[in-house]
Amino acid sequence: MDAPPDTGWAEAHHPSQPVVSSGGGNVLTAPVVVPVFFANDKDAQTQVESFLPMMAQSPYWMAITQEYGVGALTIAPTVIATETPPTTDDALQTIVDSHTNGTGGWPANTPNTIYAVFLPEGVTLTAGGTSCVDFGGYHAETNNNTVYALLPRCSSMNYPGLEYLTIATSHEVLEASTDPHPYSNPAYNQVDDDDAILSLLPGGELGDMCEMARAVYQPMVGSFYVQRTWSNASAAAGHDPCVPVLTTPYVEAAANLPDIMVDGGGQQFTTRGVQVPNGMSKTVEVDLYSDAPTADWTVVAYDVASQYNMSSPELQLTLDRSTGNNGDKLNLTIQRIAPASEFGVSEFVLFSQVNGVNTGMWFGLVSQ
Repeated sequence: MDAPPDTGWAEAHHPSQPVVSSGGGNVLTAPVVVPVFFANDKDAQTQVESFLPMMAQSPYWMAITQEYGVGALTIAPTVIATETPPTTDDALQTIVDSHTNGTGGWPANTPNTIYAVFLPEGVTLTAGGTSCVDFGGYHAETNNNTVYALLPRCSSMNYPGLEYLTIATSHEVLEASTDPHPYSNPAYNQVDDDDAILSLLPGGELGDMCEMARAVYQPMVGSFYVQRTWSNASAAAGHDPCVPVLTTPYVEAAANLPDIMVDGGGQQFTTRGVQVPNGMSKTVEVDLYSDAPTADWTVVAYDVASQYNMSSPELQLTLDRSTGNNGDKLNLTIQRIAPASEFGVSEFVLFSQVNGVNTGMWFGLVSQ
């Protein structure tokens, strides 16, 4: 067979993408999801019972899990909890632990079981924050090491009702499978030292690493919306690190940052970043690249403290221009306007936008 013609296309040189590694904990090789609903929530139950088996049988599930050793997903029969819906994580754990010995109609706990608890509409739960305000779902383990996920009934302007619920469910089931015991035996939740800033935002688990770009939310399980999640393999190959990849070209704006020393909990280590003392500014290069020919795209820069942490601005960010293409280099000027409020570092994010939608994203650390 003749070799394909040389198109002359080459992805521009750029800094390496992050790598999510395992802390050595187990993953679920044959995850089993037990959906748990409360009384009088039939509409949501019916929809979720349609969605979960479709997700389990879809190419989407294999695409987001196969490189991490997670196997086929099984959906157990739905459980209807008779308790009052919990409003605290402690109450939730009590309910889960009280039923995981196989009594009361709940399937017995196994090393592969995830109890996915769906809160009714209007019920708010607190767990280091408030549901639908500070989080749209989470997964954890009880004191008995039972794996569970909490799915509140949230909504947003872009993803109302059911769309939000299936997105959150796909995120939490994936993370509960690839990091089932995040406290007692962590698995895939650790970002490499070069990209340590991502441990703050968006977080080091595989769903978290992709959740802030709107293009990751797609109707990929029938008509149900799910979240695309992080792939080390796709990132290393120069393609979209959030899989399944889209048919459109992947575009990115990568901050080219030097190695600096930072203090991580009393221990010095090297990471990528830039030092900017209070009242001073520095300019860094931003490398644009794409994995296929495409039109120019837009780049925007945000200070994480004010944009996402709802605190006072720490950085003022200015790009010398806002559009470009593969191989172009932008200049980002970073001015520190306030001391860092968290761990002595500040964070910024660069979004690549296509038709006004955030597609690629790149996070950077600024020490002081």
